[in-house]
Amino acid sequence: MKILNSILFSLTFLSSSLSFACSCECKNDCSFSIIASESDFVALVKVIEYPDYLDKKIIGYNQKMPFSMIVEVIEKYKGSEKRKRIKIWGDNGALCRPYISQFEIGSYYVIAPNKINSELEKLNNDYDFFSCNTDYLKVNFENKTAHGEYTKKKT
Repeated sequence: MKILNSILFSLTFLSSSLSFACSCECKNDCSFSIIASESDFVALVKVIEYPDYLDKKIIGYNQKMPFSMIVEVIEKYKGSEKRKRIKIWGDNGALCRPYISQFEIGSYYVIAPNKINSELEKLNNDYDFFSCNTDYLKVNFENKTAHGEYTKKKT
């Protein structure tokens, strides 16, 4: 009986720790300048549309939550990506990605996304962001300025 209780406790502990949502802490410099220098692809993009939406409601968001966005590559700064439009996936509540709703259609961003190479998600050649990194900066296209944490010392 003691062994059974130990096994049940262990299973309960493991399942509760695995269901813990994204909790991250940047241990090094995760500012845009560092992330972009290590990224395979960096570009200026414009958000065109939200083609996919989540089936579930997200607490605190009263509309249908977009799950992906199509962006148009305005200018490529780094990488071998040749497509003019790419898809970037967001969070579903448990993926450690930012919610796509914070990226406004018609807005510009400088991005350094991660290419998804996952047999499970079948999203090969699409991209995502990691919530713990600064892998995008919002751009004021008219003023030619980007806003966000460019370095740890400069916003």
